[in-house]
Parts: sequence; structure tokens; C-alpha cells
Amino acid sequence: MLKEEICPDKWRFKWRSGFFSRLIRIFALILIALLFLGGFVLALEKGTSRQLVRILAQQSFPFQVILLEGMPGYSMPEREYLHEVRSQGLTMGGFLLTGVNVADPRTYFLSYFPPTEGPMWMGWNYNPADPEFEGEIPELEEIPIPLPPVEEEEPPLPLADEVLVGIYHTHNAESYAGEGDGERNKNGEGEIIEIGQVLKEALISGGIGAVQARDHHELDEFNTSYSRSINTARTLMKNYPSMKLLLDIHRDGLPKGMPKATVNIDGREVARVMIVIGQVNPNWEVNEAIAHELMAIAEEMYPGFFVPRITYASEARYNQHLMDGALLLEIGSQLNTFEEGKGAAEILGKVITQWLKTTHLSPE
Repeated sequence: MLKEEICPDKWRFKWRSGFFSRLIRIFALILIALLFLGGFVLALEKGTSRQLVRILAQQSFPFQVILLEGMPGYSMPEREYLHEVRSQGLTMGGFLLTGVNVADPRTYFLSYFPPTEGPMWMGWNYNPADPEFEGEIPELEEIPIPLPPVEEEEPPLPLADEVLVGIYHTHNAESYAGEGDGERNKNGEGEIIEIGQVLKEALISGGIGAVQARDHHELDEFNTSYSRSINTARTLMKNYPSMKLLLDIHRDGLPKGMPKATVNIDGREVARVMIVIGQVNPNWEVNEAIAHELMAIAEEMYPGFFVPRITYASEARYNQHLMDGALLLEIGSQLNTFEEGKGAAEILGKVITQWLKTTHLSPE
């Protein structure tokens, strides 16, 4: 009688139900931890951990968010900011573990239907050794670009022996969506071409001869872009044999919902620049050495301007086999604004000018 009063059946039921709910929560946490570890190990084996390293290297840890989370009263004015940080954390975590971006439904079925064209930011997740979608190199063909008929013979190229930098754009439709505009231009005249123009003008203003090819290479087939741009690169080399740098200018692509990367230089927010090296090239280490020299000069002049780690593509070449000094540069991402990209191009021009004056134009 006394035992039943002290521990009635309904109390036993509540205790058992509470025990089982706690057990289920513990089991769920263990399962999530195992999935996380399994995904991380798989990423290391497949090479997709580079995406993790590259993205995390560009982020700053929001310690202030942890403090605000523990002070509800003080954090009320910052609720919108806290919500944004939480959303970005969820987006980044889900993308790195699964390749799915919760903010973009197009990514839900990519395991079954890999993309043949945009959104191209998924390159790192599905093609870690070829993030810019060059394709199978042995199968690459140099596709000629149709040229308009020339009615009369063109005059000799001016100052051909003074040009030190050539600029072109394999993915000419890339644009910046940081202000709500589209990520790509359907007509092929992406904002990345204007970024190349800004870079060329910055070099010329610094006394460096530079040219830009504005050819379209994507046309109707994105995955054969490099088969077309190689013709442009070779034409630049033929017309301007004095070139020391041949730059393929892109903008990077990241999942929606992730924070963009900028750096403050002289009171102005500009996009950061990342260098990509294709390793299917017997002399790729020469390009790597040039990249390190550029990054070292930039770090002295404008700390934080370059992403500190070079991105390596072990199964691609990106036309970099054509000459020493051929580099692929990612000026910001689609998350940046056009103005941030222009600011980065101006700074990049100053860095390249300093490098050329130090290495190739020093007085004898």
C-alpha cells in the first residue's frame, strides 16, 4: 500500500518515458557525430576537404556571437545579425557535409544529376581536382572561334614588344550578384570582362603594357570553354611574345547564404583574390613560384588582399601549360558586388606592376 502511494504507476510511466526520450536524444547525437566524422573522412579521401579548408580560411570566427547568445538582454538590438550568422552556419555546415545548399533547391538532386552548366560554384564539391570544369584533358579539342571576315589587311599590332601582360576570360559570362543582379550574363558580356578592362587600365597607368582579349568562349557549351579559350591564349602569345604574364580572369562561385570575402584597403572594401594553379603541366611549379612572389608583394603592400592559400587543380591545366607566367585568378565571387570587384582589379594592377618592375624592369 505504502509502496504504491510512493511510486504510483503513472510516475513509473513518466520516468520510463523520460528515460527513453533521453536515450533517443543521446542516440541521435551519437549518430550525427558518426555521420559528421564519416563525411569528414570521405572528404579527405576524395579530396573535397580542400573546399572546407578554402572556405574556412576566408572566414573569421564570430566570438561576439557567442557572447551575445549568453546575454539575451544585450543581444536584442543584434537579433537580425545573430539570425544571419546562424543561417550562414547552417548553410556552410550542410554544404560541406552533403554538398546540398539549403538556400538553393537546385542542389538537392545533384548527386543524381550533375550540372553541365551553372551554377558553377559546385565545382569544388563534385570536381575537387578540376574546380573550373576544364574537362578530360586528353579529349580536349581546340575549337576554332568563328571570326568576322576582314575586308582589308589589318595594320601591324602597335607596341607589340612592350606588352608584358595579356588578359582574357575563359568564362566570359560571369558576373557579380552582390547587389541583386544575375550571376551570369546570358549574352556573354559578363561583368568579369569589365573587371579585366579595369585591370588593364590599372597596369597601363602604372607604366605596364597590357592587352585584353574580350572573346566569348562559352557560347552554347560551357564545358568546352577551355577548348576555345586556348585559341585566344595562343593568339595573345603569338601577337605579343614579350608577355611575362598571361592571366585568365574569373570570379569564384560559392553557395548562396554564405558570407562574401572582402578586405578593407585604404578605407575601401574590395574583393579578395584567389590564385588557381593547374598541375597537369610539367612546369606548374614555375607558375606556383610566380604566384608566391605576387602574394608576398601584395602582403607587404595590402595585407589580406590575396586568399592565403593557392588552390591546386590536380587534374586540370587551364591553359597554363602554354607558358611560364600563365595564371588563373579568381577576383572575388558572385556574392561580391561589381564595385568590390573593380576595387580588387585596381589593387591587383598595382601589385602586378610592382612585381614586374622588381623582376623584369629593374635597371641593369
